[in-house]
Amino acid sequence: MAAIATLAQRFATPERRAAQAPPACSAHDALFRRTLDPLTRQRVISAFLTNPSLQHWSAGAAATLVDAGYEKTWLHGELVVPYQADCKEILIVLAGALEASWVSASGARVIGEYIQPDSVINIIPALDRKGSLCDMYARGTVRLYHIPREVMLDLFEQQPALMRGFFELICSRNRELNNRFRFSRLADFSARVAERLLNLAERYGNPVDAGVEIGLKLSQDDLAALLGVSRQSINKELRAFADRGWIEIRYGQITIVDSAALLMVREACE
Repeated sequence: MAAIATLAQRFATPERRAAQAPPACSAHDALFRRTLDPLTRQRVISAFLTNPSLQHWSAGAAATLVDAGYEKTWLHGELVVPYQADCKEILIVLAGALEASWVSASGARVIGEYIQPDSVINIIPALDRKGSLCDMYARGTVRLYHIPREVMLDLFEQQPALMRGFFELICSRNRELNNRFRFSRLADFSARVAERLLNLAERYGNPVDAGVEIGLKLSQDDLAALLGVSRQSINKELRAFADRGWIEIRYGQITIVDSAALLMVREACE
């Protein structure tokens, strides 16, 4: 316990307990909300308590963080967090999706992930103060809940045992990234495409007559950036999947018709 308390002190700064003001952004004055309705407040608290790594937290501890934060709406395409920017807040996705991406020296965009609702994010850059790990853009209209890191660190000083949950969450995500990296190196291209489509359907799928429609509208450029390949390569593979009756593509919307077939393609490289 003493060791955990020491870690809490390690992250402490003189700005602790300073008044927390929302970030200056005049374009969003009408989209900023400090007071939450009871339903939204409970949902933000649940985002903590339903996370497997944070289930030992008390509702009171989660409420302490939530009551110090604020809700903000971001419009499609807006840059929420720039790469390497100082991150002073923990973020919770309430609605929509965040695109985590980078831009190469040549201007090519590479997408790491689309972050789904109820995700608790920005933990590492908020703690180590070394800047954002990527650009984060709003995909569609995105509602985020912003919690000042100083409030979180104050809570850790008062209840050091709570830090264990964040450590477990960081470890869980690191293991997930390792598994994804391993799969991306060992799997063939068809398996990688199948895996991404199944993952997107699991996170953003809406049941329709034909199967499961991916609710996140993605262009072929988006999918190419997500897989780190050319647009021509992803176009050819999607057409092959569609010709086999595994997926349907209409007006940029992808519907998974035969998830079992895609699962077989993915598992062939497990």
